[in-house]
Amino acid sequence: MTTVAPYVVLNCPVTEILGFYDMEEEASAAATAFGQCSFAYKLSPQEITALEAQA
Repeated sequence: MTTVAPYVVLNCPVTEILGFYDMEEEASAAATAFGQCSFAYKLSPQEITALEAQA
């Protein structure tokens, strides 16, 4: 089973996960590096479960 990190970086239209991160600070730094049209997001437990089931 794949374990999904609790933070992701999403593109602005929320159509793509650009990366998974263990810490909010890492996700925020990555969102900045990806550029203006991305943001850090904390996954809910239900979202984590759904992503793990897809892996």
